[in-house]
Amino acid sequence: MVTLAIEGNGGSELTYQLVKQVISVGASSQNDVVLRSPGVAPRHLVIQRNDKVFTFLAQPRQVVVLNGERRSRGVLRVGDRIRIGTATLIFKGVGEEEQEIELVSDEPREEPAAAPEVTTAEPARASRARSEVVLYSEPNRLAEARQHMVEIFRAGVRSDLVPSLRTFLGNFFNDRQAMLAWLDEDGRFQPIVSQWTGEVPRLPARTFDELGTSGRYAVLRMASRQALIYPVSRGALESQAYLIVEFLDEDIENDQVLLAELARMLAVHWERVENSSSLYGAWEDTTRKTVEDHLPGTSPAVRVLRESVIQAARSTFPVLLCGRPGSGRTAVATLIASIHPTGELPVQAIQVKKGEDDAFRLDLFGPPSEHGARATLADRAKGSLIVIRDIHLLAPGTQRELAAAMSHDVESGYGPAVRWVATTEPDCMALVNDGVLDSTLYNLFQRHIMRIPALNQRREDLPLLVVRLLDAVGAEQDKEIRGIELETLTSLLNHPFEGEMSELLGELRRLVSATPEGEMVRGTVPAAFAARLEPGAPVPDEPSIAALVLQDDLKVVVPEVERMIIDRVLRRTLGNQSKAARMLNLSRGALIAKIKEYGLADYRHLRRSR
Repeated sequence: MVTLAIEGNGGSELTYQLVKQVISVGASSQNDVVLRSPGVAPRHLVIQRNDKVFTFLAQPRQVVVLNGERRSRGVLRVGDRIRIGTATLIFKGVGEEEQEIELVSDEPREEPAAAPEVTTAEPARASRARSEVVLYSEPNRLAEARQHMVEIFRAGVRSDLVPSLRTFLGNFFNDRQAMLAWLDEDGRFQPIVSQWTGEVPRLPARTFDELGTSGRYAVLRMASRQALIYPVSRGALESQAYLIVEFLDEDIENDQVLLAELARMLAVHWERVENSSSLYGAWEDTTRKTVEDHLPGTSPAVRVLRESVIQAARSTFPVLLCGRPGSGRTAVATLIASIHPTGELPVQAIQVKKGEDDAFRLDLFGPPSEHGARATLADRAKGSLIVIRDIHLLAPGTQRELAAAMSHDVESGYGPAVRWVATTEPDCMALVNDGVLDSTLYNLFQRHIMRIPALNQRREDLPLLVVRLLDAVGAEQDKEIRGIELETLTSLLNHPFEGEMSELLGELRRLVSATPEGEMVRGTVPAAFAARLEPGAPVPDEPSIAALVLQDDLKVVVPEVERMIIDRVLRRTLGNQSKAARMLNLSRGALIAKIKEYGLADYRHLRRSR
């Protein structure tokens, strides 16, 4: 007869005396010794007798603590304490004769009932009015999985969830197909975290529409397998993600509970998935270097802009770029298209002009066709990035039509057909408050609103910016530049650059074109014209020769006079460059270089308007 005791609270013990060669211990009532405690599996371990030697063997993936040491098997000796979950089992050896099973306690108790081969003693009842509490234990796998989920999502607000989810699926769906995936534009699952082998299932679009209803999930029955599909719902404008896990019939109830809870927790913490560095791998490292090359600087505004550009490149949602004209808004939009994770996107730009809404509406909705259906801009430019410049110049009605078209594209099917980007003035909220920018249209850009800093807000970045742009301009003009003189750099740093990046780039092009091959850039950037006049003098609309000759600095006067003369001759010859070159006693190639250097207008349109 084998004697086992379960240690209780307050020093009490529940004693089992069994006449068996093999004794099973676990939470299920079918075991010889029943332990209903947290952490105890339905069948946790088996104790076996071989003559006078007793051994124990834990079930697969289960362990116990034998006298303070974690073990899955071993030999039992009298007095050994086996901790199983939160319960403690004491091995007391072999007795001479059968004894009654009893509960040793300080409380008064009734006479125990006659003991069968395996029985337990009931605790005494103090009175009939006493309340009864019955405690149950969750299945071990479900309880352990829930505990792991708490640890994963409590790890930190901004911690990376992808590695943790990969470990979670490996631990609790070890021998099954499982993945967390989102849909691409073709309606195919694209795994984010996966241990799926073989072909990934493909579902019809109507199934995803049905799964968009709150509380819905799906059961996918394949030839030899079946899987649960739970949506990770993240709002009306959000693309869907899905948990797909193969299940067994005996585990389906626990799997349903587990996946439902995991899907809801992922919906709350989804940013920690989509911002995972492991999700993009080598793309992230390459992209960060590319963005830093295109947006150099250490100012806070530029750092925020760089991070916003990377986030926008990963996303499919519309982007609003706020900044002054010439600040590089279109260049940032082109950068977003160039670093797209699936490859560079073609860019199409549309310039909005005030009062020309009909032309814009034609671009947006397409010309009428004979069959009545129109090919919209999203249809015609599928797979492209569309830049709508100065979106605030549209009339309110046209803005609402644009908002409806964009919303329909963003919410349709498996994601937008195009990537929408718009530009506007620096203070977009003021435009909304004044009614210039429609609030419905503005709300579509809420996820990605970027502010392009003006040069006067990032003066500390100018030296690095000048060096990077000089390299680019030198390559553009096929010249090797050895650097820039300190005097020239100082004049650039002191210049106000009201024309923002466009003006800075124009000045650098002028300086580089005047620099011989292999030499340092020399010259002076003209200061703002109003600053060069005598105090109290009236400010003319354009600089005049008389005002210029008052200056003593030839590096300022000569370029301005040259620019004014070339501009006057081009205007007079209606943009005929050959005729203007003869009048200026220059070659046509030299004249074209000067036009680019000074950023002069092309007056050929004057001939077309005659």
